[in-house]
Amino acid sequence: MPGKRTVSSRKCVSWRDREDDMAETVRGAIRELMEQTMRTMDALLEASDRELAMSSSHPCAQGKDVWTLITNDIDHEKIHIGQVLEGRYESRNTASPMERLLAEWLAERARFIGSLIGLTDAQFNSETAPGQWTYRVVAKHVLMLERDSLKTIADDQAARESAR
Repeated sequence: MPGKRTVSSRKCVSWRDREDDMAETVRGAIRELMEQTMRTMDALLEASDRELAMSSSHPCAQGKDVWTLITNDIDHEKIHIGQVLEGRYESRNTASPMERLLAEWLAERARFIGSLIGLTDAQFNSETAPGQWTYRVVAKHVLMLERDSLKTIADDQAARESAR
């Protein structure tokens, strides 16, 4: 619930506490969220699995451990995805075909990145199966295909512009 605070010696962050800190544009907010995603990923990858069982003083951990805190954060985000989608639906503000395509691509990119998490550098540079590409080559392939697609789109747009 927006603005609701948990009673504790340390308060959960209220949306009002940070509203002015968020970018005022959608692209700016997306950039902030992506940058924070990288910081969070770095912090969690630096922590060991043992850390998950450690006690957390954060009120959203419900007096439990780091695992509970992080899973609460994941569930919390899912709740707010629903809130945003419902708000867009109720206001008849559905995504355009390009916006929908971009949102679905971003979800797949997150899944691809997630599939790499947990590999050591040595594993990343090893074959996915005997005689197959390495994980690094697969990642590079995905990246290069995307760059090539974007270049083709830009080139095609330029060709259409010059034909006018």
